[in-house]
Amino acid sequence: MASLRFSVTFHTFLFFSLWVVEAHTSRKLISTKEQEVQNNSHLLKDGEFEDPTLYMFFKIDDLKKGTKLPIYFNKNDLRKVPPLLTRQEADLIPFTKSKLDFLLNHFSISKESPQAKAMKETLVRCNYKAIEGEYKFCGTSLESMLDLAKKTIASNADLKVMTTKVMVPSQHTINYALHNYTFADTPKELVGIKMLGCHRMPYPYVVYYCHGHKSGTKVFEVNLVTDDGKHRVVGPAVCHMNTSMWNVDHEAFKVLKIEPRSAPVCHFFPLDNIVWVAK
Repeated sequence: MASLRFSVTFHTFLFFSLWVVEAHTSRKLISTKEQEVQNNSHLLKDGEFEDPTLYMFFKIDDLKKGTKLPIYFNKNDLRKVPPLLTRQEADLIPFTKSKLDFLLNHFSISKESPQAKAMKETLVRCNYKAIEGEYKFCGTSLESMLDLAKKTIASNADLKVMTTKVMVPSQHTINYALHNYTFADTPKELVGIKMLGCHRMPYPYVVYYCHGHKSGTKVFEVNLVTDDGKHRVVGPAVCHMNTSMWNVDHEAFKVLKIEPRSAPVCHFFPLDNIVWVAK
């Protein structure tokens, strides 16, 4: 398995940014055959959640070879990538909820449209105050995101980037439906690092919401395989060891069927996410 860690240059970052796409959060679950009974209570059950992207969470005790989990990795479609702006271009456009009407008019988006609602939610989230022990920012351009990542976790150290990759014998055979995946080997913990998880937000141009924690986070490299062995996924996974400050209504608690704020929560990263790590 090729290493998932790469020294970041501007061109490397540009490559991964070009690779990201719109998350398909409105898809319904794809029907699957009844799965054999497992010890894990959160294995795939047809129609349990309408949003397949919820199948990214898991428990820390699942991190061992042979554990089987339902996971949904969304499809990449480069035709749906919004434009990538330079810092100079992005700095000319206001990025605040107070300017939402101006922005909707600027991008020719109806006030009552789903796109307008998504833009508003992105602006609100990007202005949330960080909780205790958290660092966060939104990057509106390639340069600003890289600079903020360095300022936040790297100082003068080299940043490295990790992404999730789906590996198949042929691109024509790839299937992005919800699958049960099994850990093909024991996940490898990356000890002694700082990390930022960056999630692409719905917006007329590329915006990443990046956040991390000063302590209490574990990062792993994982190797997953489907039941038929045709799909292999390699990439990062993170476990948040302290969820005591999380919203009690966080979707992870519902998916994992655990008491809110009572236990660690782990998750994989969608294909359009970027994880920055630094020693």
